[in-house]
Amino acid sequence: HAHGDEGSDGAMVTCEPTTSRALYGGAMSARLPDRYVDVSDFRPVPDNQEMWTDASRDESVIVEILERVDGDGSGGPSDAEGAAAWFFRDLAEVNDAAVASGVSQILSVFHLSPGDLPALGGAFAAASVCVGWQRVAKGRDRDDARNLVEVLVANVRLEAVGTDLLVTLNRPLVVAQGSSAAP
Repeated sequence: HAHGDEGSDGAMVTCEPTTSRALYGGAMSARLPDRYVDVSDFRPVPDNQEMWTDASRDESVIVEILERVDGDGSGGPSDAEGAAAWFFRDLAEVNDAAVASGVSQILSVFHLSPGDLPALGGAFAAASVCVGWQRVAKGRDRDDARNLVEVLVANVRLEAVGTDLLVTLNRPLVVAQGSSAAP
């Protein structure tokens, strides 16, 4: 049964049943809500991605293993800022919702410590989370049918293996009239 608890900030936190799901053939796992289904069960997903969704709520979780993107001063990710912010801005550009255009906004960026990710045993160069929103059109929807979507991007920089681990959560806050996501 799902129930609500009060979080440390006084806000209600909804707990719901979760299940540990094997990712990448069991190389890692993640606890996801029971209501999420594996997108690869009904459409192709790239080998470097795991994608889970609750289509009834238009929510998704995407885990990606990417070749590490260097922040060499050429505009790549900055560990000082939190590389997750760079990946958020990159996703916004792909979604035709550039932060600079005001169609997306970063609300907060914070760094994660080894204590925040105990399963990794400190074996990462840097880790960060970026929380924000993007106004995005779904599929072939018109520009005036952009939904307001909360986007959370977590990035773990695994320098020793030349990899960026990216986890992106998408949750609609406001579904636009005329959107294909509208009920």
